[in-house]
Amino acid sequence: MNIDNTEFQHVLEEEWLTELTPNMLSACRKKDFVDLTISKLNQLVKTWIAKRKQIITGFDSVFENGSLKDIQQGHQDVLSVWTNGQQSLQDIKNQLKLKNFKHLILKEECRVLNKQLETIETNLHQAQLDLEKLQSKKFSNHSEDVKMDIEGGSSGNASGTYNTAPGEGSITPYNSQTASQQDPLIHIQQILEQRLHEIDMIKEDRIVLKQQIAKLQMDLVCVPESRIYKAPLCRQLFQSRTYQKDKCNHLSDICHDLQISVEDLSSNRRRFIRDLDYEQVSHFKEMEDQLKKLDLDLTRIRGQRDALQMNLEEGKASTEIGRLSIVELKTIADARKERVNYLETELLRLQKKMAANTGISGYYEIVSNGKEPSLLPLENELKLMEEKVLEYKERVRNKFPQENIEQELERLFQIKQLQLKAKLFEEKYEFDLLSIDDVQTFETSLQDRIRKEKSVISEVNNRLSALKATEKQLLSEIESVAKAYGDLEDENIKKVQELASLEDEIMRLQTERVKYSQIFTALNKSKDAHAMLANALNKQIEKQLAHIKQMTEREKNLTSQVTCLDRKLATSNSIYEVYKQKNDEVKVLLDKLKEKALVSKDKITELQKSIFEKIRLIEEGAHARLRLEESREILKRKMGTSSKIEKPAEMKLRKEREEYRSLLNCNSCKTRLKSHVLMRCMHTFCKECLDVRIETRQRRCPSCGESFSVNDVKQFYF
Repeated sequence: MNIDNTEFQHVLEEEWLTELTPNMLSACRKKDFVDLTISKLNQLVKTWIAKRKQIITGFDSVFENGSLKDIQQGHQDVLSVWTNGQQSLQDIKNQLKLKNFKHLILKEECRVLNKQLETIETNLHQAQLDLEKLQSKKFSNHSEDVKMDIEGGSSGNASGTYNTAPGEGSITPYNSQTASQQDPLIHIQQILEQRLHEIDMIKEDRIVLKQQIAKLQMDLVCVPESRIYKAPLCRQLFQSRTYQKDKCNHLSDICHDLQISVEDLSSNRRRFIRDLDYEQVSHFKEMEDQLKKLDLDLTRIRGQRDALQMNLEEGKASTEIGRLSIVELKTIADARKERVNYLETELLRLQKKMAANTGISGYYEIVSNGKEPSLLPLENELKLMEEKVLEYKERVRNKFPQENIEQELERLFQIKQLQLKAKLFEEKYEFDLLSIDDVQTFETSLQDRIRKEKSVISEVNNRLSALKATEKQLLSEIESVAKAYGDLEDENIKKVQELASLEDEIMRLQTERVKYSQIFTALNKSKDAHAMLANALNKQIEKQLAHIKQMTEREKNLTSQVTCLDRKLATSNSIYEVYKQKNDEVKVLLDKLKEKALVSKDKITELQKSIFEKIRLIEEGAHARLRLEESREILKRKMGTSSKIEKPAEMKLRKEREEYRSLLNCNSCKTRLKSHVLMRCMHTFCKECLDVRIETRQRRCPSCGESFSVNDVKQFYF
């Protein structure tokens, strides 16, 4: 039962292992768990055989004298056969484990290579997407540069060529890497075919070994159960079983701790990547906000400057026009003043005429003076008189009754009317009626007064006739002057209109000149601004590329750390599985020994009679079982070939599986998994599609068209 370490080392030093499975090779060289476990089992078996021999040594004389000599000889033969069978069985198990170990190594390396191929494909797809983005940016820059001048176009084309360079360079290493990995895959496929052929050969050897194992098991039944049960080997096996169990539990705890630490590392890695993404996005947002503020300030300052320039030029134009038209405006103002003075004199003359027609001298004097009398003192006096009248009314009402007051009021009203008439008579005829003593003198005075008035009237009539004649003469002169003034005013209006049209034309030309100068300056400024923007974008692209390189290097370091931890976990799991398998084998061995001990108690007396018959029956059963296993293998192969043919139910299930799997993909690109959700409409997409929409400012949901902001995008996990 010794292990051929040289063969195991020879397997580890083979050429295909060093070339294709370096990771598994290093892990196997670091761990020597196979040698330890098998060496311990060999020691246990040797000690058990030695103790069995020690138990028999004290009974040699008893076995030689009686009929037990044949039993002792048979027991020794059975024990030697059993030890030889155990050694051969262990050698075959070692060979099988070596083959399984080779198969496991190849399987693990195939899985690693498949993962590498998947990562290469994802990198290639990402590089293609980056190339498409850069090409679209180049096309947009080219379309914007066509509208600029020649300098802006040259700078835009330079930036576009700069943007496309890293995308083309990023494709070549992936193609070379895929080409370099095709030959090892073909080599691995050939090796796997060879190993499958060897496995088929091993199956035939396994049938022969099963026959030998069945024979050895029947030989083992002959051993009495009491001796096996009381042997110290069982106790040692039980103790070793408990020790291995405790050790397995300890290793399982270590594996559990390692798994927890790996999960913590992966969660910390995801959190770290998410924090980095958030910091990068926030930094980009802050930079964009600052650029927007600077653009707004720049446009506001430019607008103020343009407005000041326009006001200055308009002021200059208005001052020049004002200087040219001051003389003409003075002449027009003088003519209008003369016209106003003439109309004022005409209005005063007509007012005097109207006042003279009324015959009231006071009104005529007021009109001739040209001053309107103030009515405030009269109004104040009227208010005072009304207040006094009201007070007097109240007093009279309190003193006298109502009827007497009314009669007294009528009498006073008549007296007042008579007094007014007397005053009018005195004012008209200039003498008092109360002072008349004789009627004749009164009549003579009246006649003299009438004569005087008639003479005055005749004089006034003469004056009126003279004034009418002069008035007619003045009116004729005024009409002639008005006609001449009207003709002059019409000519003046025509000249003023012509002058206004010329001034409007001059103003229009000046405004056009100002507008075109502003357009020219704005175009120059926009050209400079676009050139500055192109330089800023080029610098930003360089910074982003440098940051992307740093992030890729960091990601590579993290992935290498994760792969190392995964390999450590895989090695620890393999160690745990080996110890667990050995523990199960020990348990099975103990159970078998107990069962065989129970069976040997019942069959020890009949063993000599029925051993040959049982051996024959066992051989026939083993032969039949081998045939059944061969037929089972043939049926398995047939079932495998029949299962490869697709059935409609399987096709339907596969289609449903593909449909369910397509639901996990992004609705926009149909290739990547969903990772982010829009909180406005709760539609889910991948991060790349949403980043493209945010960068191009097309912030609308591709499914429903609802607008969203950057804060509405949230990440989720399946």
